[in-house]
Amino acid sequence: EARAARKVLVYILDTSLRLLHPYMPYVTEQLWHHIPRSAAKDHTAHALMLANWPQMNDESPLVTDSDAIALFECFQALVRSIRNARAEYNVDLGKKISATVVAGSEILPALEKEAKSLVALARLDPEQVSFCVADSEEAIAAASQESVKLVVQDGVEVYLPISALIDPEKERQRLGKQKGKLEKEIEKLSARLQSKGFTDKAPPAVVDKARNELEELQNQLENVNSGLEALN
Repeated sequence: EARAARKVLVYILDTSLRLLHPYMPYVTEQLWHHIPRSAAKDHTAHALMLANWPQMNDESPLVTDSDAIALFECFQALVRSIRNARAEYNVDLGKKISATVVAGSEILPALEKEAKSLVALARLDPEQVSFCVADSEEAIAAASQESVKLVVQDGVEVYLPISALIDPEKERQRLGKQKGKLEKEIEKLSARLQSKGFTDKAPPAVVDKARNELEELQNQLENVNSGLEALN
């Protein structure tokens, strides 16, 4: 009984430290190394930061919300796109800029709820951040102005003011590089889909995924071309 009790206590402490690690990385890492554990059970037993995340009953995967994950990844990509643009054009770290987020009606409300987080993480001016549905009058107006167009993902775009942010020539070069990258990816994926060795042997789900990726890349290229035309 004493041995079983110790096993339970070790299991609880081990699981608790794994769950706490993202919030208290250094302390939990140190404490975790003092817990007796089997290396065979966890292949990454030499570092808590690489250890497996606790699962239900150690077997069944945790319940996840695919929609929530997709939304978070979209928001993450949105912040990353704006911050990358700021870094690329050497915008002063303390300078707050305006932005117009354009997205589909399905995802836009969820992104609007994260407006405060977006302002803080992307260093935006809270008084000059707007959200609008794609193809709306506001979206068309934002696209018609001189701005930096960021394609976050299929159906989600951001427009940043070009005045006092960059010069038009640099923006053309940036979009030109993005266009070249997309064209290479499209060419590679198209060749893969045209290969009978792939379409005949690969599982249907894999083939469908590749076709969807190609369609998204083509949409992104179309948006990039529109951005280049707007600068001419």
